[in-house]
Amino acid sequence: MKNTSNFSVPGSGKTATVLGTYAYLKANNLANKIVMIGPKNAFGSWIDEFTICLPTETKRFYLNIHSKETNSVEKRKFSLKFDSGNKELILVNYESVNSLKNELLEIIDNQTLLVFDEVHKIKNPEGQRADASKEISKNAGRIIALTGTPIPNSYVDIYNLLNMLYPEDYKDFFGFTKNELKKVDIDTMDEINEKIKPFFCRMNKDDLGVPKAEEDELLKVHATEAENQLFKIIKQSYQNNLFGLLVRVMQLESNPKKLLEKIDYSDLRGIIDDESYESADVEVVDYSEDVNVLIEQIKEPVKVKKTIELTERLVRENKPVIIWCTFVSSIKTLENRLSKKGIKVKCIYGEVELDERLKLIDDFKNRQFEVLITNPHTLAESVSLHMVCHDAIYFEYSFNLVHLLQSKDRIHRLGLKSNQYTQYYFLQQYYEYGGKEVSIGNKIYQRLKEKEVVMIEAINNDVLESVTSYEEDLELIFGEVLLI
Repeated sequence: MKNTSNFSVPGSGKTATVLGTYAYLKANNLANKIVMIGPKNAFGSWIDEFTICLPTETKRFYLNIHSKETNSVEKRKFSLKFDSGNKELILVNYESVNSLKNELLEIIDNQTLLVFDEVHKIKNPEGQRADASKEISKNAGRIIALTGTPIPNSYVDIYNLLNMLYPEDYKDFFGFTKNELKKVDIDTMDEINEKIKPFFCRMNKDDLGVPKAEEDELLKVHATEAENQLFKIIKQSYQNNLFGLLVRVMQLESNPKKLLEKIDYSDLRGIIDDESYESADVEVVDYSEDVNVLIEQIKEPVKVKKTIELTERLVRENKPVIIWCTFVSSIKTLENRLSKKGIKVKCIYGEVELDERLKLIDDFKNRQFEVLITNPHTLAESVSLHMVCHDAIYFEYSFNLVHLLQSKDRIHRLGLKSNQYTQYYFLQQYYEYGGKEVSIGNKIYQRLKEKEVVMIEAINNDVLESVTSYEEDLELIFGEVLLI
């Protein structure tokens, strides 16, 4: 098939499969370059895997339009026009497709293998990104769409995908309107799956012989009296705003002083879907003076302390560690505390430039430092760390299953030795509330496991999984707490 999709799980070798396809096409004079549209974090992996799979004597076989030299739209346009002619791998991020549309149309031809990596990024059917992506696809010789999570929100997420791959046939063959895909019943779901089944392949890690990870280690942390008191105040203040309640509890566990500040909306990307936080209206509640007193009593949150202790132990055992957070403030807090302990630590988050990210990833792989702290929104896609790191600590995590699975797969991927362990540690803080022990972290974890089972069953049954809204997830997570 000239145009097709690979929905195999993260870490299953989708990039290498594309490179194998390209090698075949090139040998038969059917392609002379790959144009890869994807997240910037994927660039390093594409370059590394191309070097491994298709050794070349030419060091500059690729064009990265987000290098230090191309730091403006005009420079990127110039580079695509005049520097792309002898390149076999051209790397463009989704955010730039619209501004570079005309230049991409000039270089994408019938000898181009056009690849959309993490294609679920193009999910808004009315968005400029979707329109530009469909436009640049029309002249490509072949198109491959890659994602381990084809429908992170609802079945409407496949609308753009199918229209990019089969624009002339979508209406006649598939024919589903956007409204039909937004709310599907069981019969419609069966019909959709039956129609799209011939157009994608999907493998899981068991199919590929990836050794199973160890059972998750859930680390129970008991809140201090001050933290218990603050939890009660937060619950009473935000019981009519479940999203606000979730955010504030996470802040209590990482940096209580953040409770007095307005929410940084850029941080919310790690909690709900990337483009949904216009519905997340979280304002500062005017607490009583008691809150300031309680916050001042917390010199170091117990979850921070437990994380530092665990990290110290792993480093003493000569194990590189990756720590996953949600908030940038949490990343900086842990970095500061670990540095004071004499541990070599580096951070990657949204403000870190692409070139610096790639350097830090290489340095971590080469054991130049011991601990990497990051968040799923920044580093959960298309980065391979499994050859050097086998321990991941989840200091913060949300009910975003896509981010969790992709972050896990940074260290659990195709290529591991059969006897290699992979260990995940989940910090879960417990509060005394209403005569019961309550842990929001444990509730989120249990909800994630339920969603993961749904996804695995869908893969095994060769269908696309059904999904829930984040509002439904919040009600499931906080339901018991709100009844107390």
